[in-house]
Amino acid sequence: MSHRRWLAEYAAVRTSARSTFVLFLLAGLILAAPAAAQLCEGASSITRLGGANRFAPPVTDQEGLQALFVDHREEILALLGEAGWSGDADDLFAAVAAWRGVTSTTFEPGQRIQWMFFRERGQEPTVGTNMCWAGDEAFAAWEIRFNSNGRWYSMIVPESCGNLALLAERPLPKVTLDLDIGGLSCADQTFDFRSSCTDGDASVTVRMPDGSERAAGDGSVSFPFADQGDYTVTATCNAMSPRGDPLEDSMSGAIAVGCPSCLVAAAPEEVDLGQSSVLTVVPRAGHGAEVSRVTLDGEPLASPYTKEMTHGGADAFTHTVMVETNTGQSAQCSTGMKVAPTVTVSIEPDRVLTGQTAVISVAPENGDGAPVTVALDGQPLAEPYERAVAHATDGEFTHTATVENAGGSNEASATMKVDRRWTLLPTLSALSGDDVHISVLGPDMRDRLKACVDGVGVGLAAEYRLSYPVGIMFGAETTNCEVDWYLHPGGRTGYDGVDVEMKKFFFGLNFHLTRPDSRVDWWIGPLVAQLDYSSPTFMPTGLDGVSVDAIYSPEWSGETVLGANMGLKIPFKADCPVGLYFGAFWLDSSMKAKSSEIRGEDGALAPAFELRKTPVYVKAGISIEF
Repeated sequence: MSHRRWLAEYAAVRTSARSTFVLFLLAGLILAAPAAAQLCEGASSITRLGGANRFAPPVTDQEGLQALFVDHREEILALLGEAGWSGDADDLFAAVAAWRGVTSTTFEPGQRIQWMFFRERGQEPTVGTNMCWAGDEAFAAWEIRFNSNGRWYSMIVPESCGNLALLAERPLPKVTLDLDIGGLSCADQTFDFRSSCTDGDASVTVRMPDGSERAAGDGSVSFPFADQGDYTVTATCNAMSPRGDPLEDSMSGAIAVGCPSCLVAAAPEEVDLGQSSVLTVVPRAGHGAEVSRVTLDGEPLASPYTKEMTHGGADAFTHTVMVETNTGQSAQCSTGMKVAPTVTVSIEPDRVLTGQTAVISVAPENGDGAPVTVALDGQPLAEPYERAVAHATDGEFTHTATVENAGGSNEASATMKVDRRWTLLPTLSALSGDDVHISVLGPDMRDRLKACVDGVGVGLAAEYRLSYPVGIMFGAETTNCEVDWYLHPGGRTGYDGVDVEMKKFFFGLNFHLTRPDSRVDWWIGPLVAQLDYSSPTFMPTGLDGVSVDAIYSPEWSGETVLGANMGLKIPFKADCPVGLYFGAFWLDSSMKAKSSEIRGEDGALAPAFELRKTPVYVKAGISIEF
């Protein structure tokens, strides 16, 4: 059976039977002086200790006191129950046995006692309550101070009688501490806790991660923090016992304060439409926490927290990361990613002559992204993003288009070639022709005429290109050629050779048979020429060197003839305006001539005649483009 239950049963049997006797006995013990009576007013006064009412023999040392609690254990247990003591008897016995909280003291007159053990007539133990020492002088006693069942107790045992008495008691201070991790707020940088103190004065301190301490209030507190780490909260409840002993209850608890954070970066940050970037997230749970969930743009993202990101449109995009921890905290971070629009440029045609127009077409591409602005060579370009251009000088011209929106910009270029229209051709030429026989020169005369079979000359021509395939050529040449005449007047044979100056003015079309980007240029085409001849005078000489007495002065009138032209030019190096020129003209010439008188022995006149000939002019020179 437990001490508490035994004490309760024992007290119930004896309380009513003994109450009348206790009062009678106490009345006999009280012999109070007037001064002591005033100090003990309202309580039963005690003036003597020991004698027949002592609980045990005198206890003058430690061994005696410890023996008292061993020898009278059962009686003490019973009387504690009778007194209605709320403590645990084991705590009392343990304090005495360990000599913990036991001191020697003196008990002054006027000091009160809640209850005291003594014996009835020296035999039966009993309990007297609400008592006061009213003796003339103090008495020596052993004081036992201990805690039990949440209360502090002071009991005394007078050395002279061994009567155990309860001098004073009070509730022990009680502290509570609740660290509410759910009250951690990383946004406000505070954590919450609650503390309470009953039967005492409260004090709360918080030890920081760096070891320093700060005072905090009691009750419900939101404590601000600056650094992450372990924070130790200590709540203390202090009180003072009626005997001047400091009483304290303390509770400590540690809280790991950690706030999540994150970093997110795109590599590369700027891409062109259709390209991808890798987003890398670095989540941090903070001190004492673990990452429980990571989302990227609202979608879960698993370790190693990377994602290849591609956008179907060109624009500036923001990607947001949310990091959550097992402590219920969250953090958000974001990064920007730019997707630049792309552009292509084309020129049609990409090779023109000076002054000719080409159309530049720009094709921006932003996918399903934001609208773009387009510029061509630094000037705004509106839809349909086309512009006609012409260049007055030759060369290579680069045209650049730029496209831009919030995602960035890109540019693309295209080059067009502008060629020269004019070609100047200074030339040397060689003439080659036919022998022409005159069947009838007179009634009985057959002569032979060799007209401009060989000769050399100089000329200058120019070509203007209407287009790459077609050009107009015009120019002039002068050629000195020899005319040989074998004359037979009056049955005699004579010969004379004279120089004839042939002037040629021509105009034709050239059809170029090579591509514009070919280094060699070759052409053919029809030709119209105006031929003018000087009028020679023949004075034939016989075979023996004697004049045949004949003079013939034919007058060749100018004529317009048709022909053909072929040419080839080769620049000295690529895109060089100067090169070599080789060509040939073929002309269909008649050389119509009127006759003058032939004065000779027969007096015959030469009739008019026409020489059909097809001379070929072979040319060589240089070409100069401008």
